[in-house]
Amino acid sequence: MAHPHIEQNGAVTQSEKVRELIRMTREQIGTQSFTRAYLCASDAVAPYRALSKDIPDTRSDIVDGILDFIDEAAAAVQATEKNDQFVSQLEQRLLPVSENLLARLLPSFLQSQTAQLANAENITPRAERIRHLIAQLQTPIRKE
Repeated sequence: MAHPHIEQNGAVTQSEKVRELIRMTREQIGTQSFTRAYLCASDAVAPYRALSKDIPDTRSDIVDGILDFIDEAAAAVQATEKNDQFVSQLEQRLLPVSENLLARLLPSFLQSQTAQLANAENITPRAERIRHLIAQLQTPIRKE
């Protein structure tokens, strides 16, 4: 039995060929469902997620949170119908994704002593800037 020859997009290695087959299949069936779109986005991020988890001592809650955000945000974009309601519908899908990102990142910045961070020493100045931004948002704007 002959194996199909994949030449699209310069797929040469076995792994590139598998990715190309997945891409071709998704192209044929589309990404109308959020689940399909999420799986597609997860495939794109998977190699980077694996790199970030290769050495457990250098794991980062910030990297983990942002990689999850990329998965979910890309899936939301792909699963949203491309019509005149695109921006409104996408915003609705992205609001909980964005809220989840903030809920995951803020503790890493503001309570860094309990967070798993690869560069904990760089967090303190950023935490101070974030606290300043939060304080500014809580201060009422005076109309003059």
